[in-house]
Parts: sequence; C-alpha cells; structure tokens
Amino acid sequence: MSEQKDIQHSRPRWHYSPRSTWMNDPNGLIHYAGTWHLFYQSNPSGSTWGNMSWGHATSTDLLHWTEHPVALWHTDTEQIFSGSCVFDATNSSDLGTADWPPLVALYTAHYLPGSERLGTQAQCLAYSLDGGSHWTTYPGNPVLDRGSANFRDPKVFRHGDQWVMVAVEAEHQHVLIHTSTNLIDWTYRSTFGPAHAAGGAWECPDLFELAVAGSDETRWVLLVNLNPGGVAGGSGCQYFVGDFDGTTFTPDRVVGTSLDRRPGPDDPTLRSYDWLDFGRDCYAVVSFADAPDGRRIVLGWMNNWDYAYDVPLTGGRSIMTIPRELELVPLKGGYRLRQRPIRELPGDALAHYELRAGDRVSIGGVALEYRNGVLSLDRRGAGVEDFHEAFGSRQWAEIPGNPDTVQVDVLVDTCSIEVFAAEGMVTISDLVFFR
Repeated sequence: MSEQKDIQHSRPRWHYSPRSTWMNDPNGLIHYAGTWHLFYQSNPSGSTWGNMSWGHATSTDLLHWTEHPVALWHTDTEQIFSGSCVFDATNSSDLGTADWPPLVALYTAHYLPGSERLGTQAQCLAYSLDGGSHWTTYPGNPVLDRGSANFRDPKVFRHGDQWVMVAVEAEHQHVLIHTSTNLIDWTYRSTFGPAHAAGGAWECPDLFELAVAGSDETRWVLLVNLNPGGVAGGSGCQYFVGDFDGTTFTPDRVVGTSLDRRPGPDDPTLRSYDWLDFGRDCYAVVSFADAPDGRRIVLGWMNNWDYAYDVPLTGGRSIMTIPRELELVPLKGGYRLRQRPIRELPGDALAHYELRAGDRVSIGGVALEYRNGVLSLDRRGAGVEDFHEAFGSRQWAEIPGNPDTVQVDVLVDTCSIEVFAAEGMVTISDLVFFR
C-alpha cells in the first residue's frame, strides 16, 4: 500500500455521511410519525472504528438528513453494536403507556474488560418515549444471552401476535430465530445455515415479506451480509427467497455451500448464489421498519472491510448507499430482487445509457462496459486506486437473459457510483475517487 494524502471533497449530495466521525453499519432503521430515522454504528470520538455507539440522523425524504447527537453511548465496559428499532404500538413491553407507546431499540452489547460478561455478546434493549430523541437503557439487560462471543445483530419485526428476532452466530454462519410477546422474554425457535456463501462471518440479517411484481403473490426474503467471501471480494450481501411460518425460514433453493474464506470473484460457485449487489461497496444492508405505502426500502454501508480503515477521504470515509426500493421478479427457476433508487430521488439525478454489445463508456474515469451478456464497472482508471491493493478493481455481473442491449441508470455523487441495470435486476455499487 502506498502513502496517500486525504482527499478533500464536497459532502455527498444524495447520500448520508456524518460530518466528522466514523460510521459503519446502518442500525435501527424505522419510519415513525412522518420521519425517517437512521441510526448507525458510530465512533463519536474519531474518524476510525472504535468506541462503538449509535449515531442518529433523521429525514423527511430519505435524501436530506439532519444529524443529531449520539443516541446510544458506549460505556467503559460495553460497546453498542448493530441492531434494530420497532414501534411497540400496543405497549407489549410495558415500557411506555397505552396512550404513549415506546420506540424500542434492540442491539448487541459487546462486553469489554471490567464486565462480568467479558468476551461475549448479548442482545440488549433501550426505549424512547419522545420519538427517538432520548433513550433509556432497560435495567434488566441483556434480554437474550447465549454466552457466545459472536451472537449479534438482532433484527426484530412484528409477525401476527408476536415479535420475531433474527440474529447471527457470526462465525458459525447461522441465523437464529427467536420469538417474544413482549420484546423482553425470548424463546428460541429455529436455525438457518450455513448455506450458499459461508466462507466468512455472517452479519446483519434481515427477514421480510415482499411482493412479487405483477401478481398478488408474496414471498419471504432473508438478507445475510457476509465478510469476507462476498461476490466481488471482501464484504457483500447475499439473499435467499423462501417461506416463513412464524418460526422457521425455508429457502426455495440451496445449491451448495462455499466455505472458502476468500474465493475469487470469478468463482462459478460463488456466482451461482443470489447477490443483492455486485459491487465492492454495499454492506450491512437492512430495511426500514414501518415504511409507508407498503414499500420495502433498504440501505447499506458504502464501504468494504478489505480497505475501510484506509479510505483516503476527509469527511467521506463513511457514507451510506442511496436508499433503494425492492420487489421480487419471477424468473425461470426462481425469483430475483429488483432494486431501484427511492422514488423521492429526482429523475435528473440519474444518467441513462443504452449499451449494446461491445459498448464502453467512461464516467469520470470509471469504465462501464457491456460485452457477452456481462456488465462490468472498472474503477482502476479513476485515480488514487493504489491507496490499497484491494481497491483498484473491476466488478461485473451477468445480465439476465443476455440481451443484445441493456438499459443502465447511473447515480454519481462526489465519491461514489451506483449502477442499476436491466430495470434494477443488477446493481453495482462502488466508492470512486473522481479526477
């Protein structure tokens, strides 16, 4: 790795980025009382990973964000790792009142020296009675403790008359499902995995029901983020489509499991799995709770643990992807996720291309090419690519059906590029240092 000076740049126009502190996984995504809340892994004291707490930002349109004071602070013996938020509308937790039910955050406590739980991770709870501005730590924490060193990232949602939590045993590549009637007392129900890409730690799961385009049908989608072992190298997000009966997730297909911790990006087994994004920089993807109009909106951290500590950007080492709307599309042999930028994004924010076989266009030094049914994005010519040996790279994905032409929508911001091809059937997201 060669030495690089930090690159000064204007703040992203469309993407959330904290002004001065480190940020990684999005946490606690929820729409509440007309406001979108984004909590996230934050180091309140610096621009590198550490002192993990929950930062907080809000928006009315998912594009313009207001940064708020830290929501959940670390302590000397406990770091606040990833998790989720729910609105406990019936006050099932008895942490609010019938007239003023609480917002409830469930998060992973990572215990440090000085704690009797040193070396373990467990699920904890905090609640807010003022719409997310101030939080009270539940005195009975943790609410779910397996005595494990790598049990983390609870995503909680309402299903019928119960709450469901999906969390991971990260190093075993397991998604564990628990249920509760009150968000405090949890009962183990089932385990999913390992399956498909399983060569790295499984993190930040999400499970939700999603409409199938053009029909009244719905299926369940399980997101599983993975590091290392992603399709483009390092961090990535895969997904499974299947059924969920309230206790058990059953995938439609499992086509073998790769336990290679660092398979190459051209590995055919890895390529046979379902990937949310084929770029290098889309990780820890989770969805917003209670999005209006039945929308399912996801957000990811736009970075990769292969080089996240070294990204030479002042104020932009940490950004989120553009929020994306999801739906399922039936294809031969199964279903595929379609992603589009949120409808709030102005139409003129996207550049539109129609690429024929053999076409190649340059966007600020980034090469976008369509050849032999494969769309590729090559950022090796965009400058300062040698700040880390893993950064200068070419990402690619097959376009379903290998059409003669492919429609491509491109969102460019100050330090990022996101490609939505074939009506959102393929996405490629990368950090870029534009010349």
